[in-house]
Amino acid sequence: MRILANKIAKELKNAKQCGVYEPELSRVWPAGGESREPKIAAFAELHGWRLRYYKDGFCALFDKDPFLLNNRRTRFSGKHSKA
Repeated sequence: MRILANKIAKELKNAKQCGVYEPELSRVWPAGGESREPKIAAFAELHGWRLRYYKDGFCALFDKDPFLLNNRRTRFSGKHSKA
């Protein structure tokens, strides 16, 4: 799981989204009849990303969570600091 997280993080440094296809997904979350989407979404959230798109048996698209990005910008820009 750590290898996949590193791959996604590296891709998202330079791109708006990262696609992960079935062979890589099945290494971490083997297909077994139960829906993997909630597990993949939780993995994304844990790393500050968002599961933008998921198609079982095909791919998952991740991007940076815009809510978290906006909160970080506001928090560090001083917009809400006391004068």
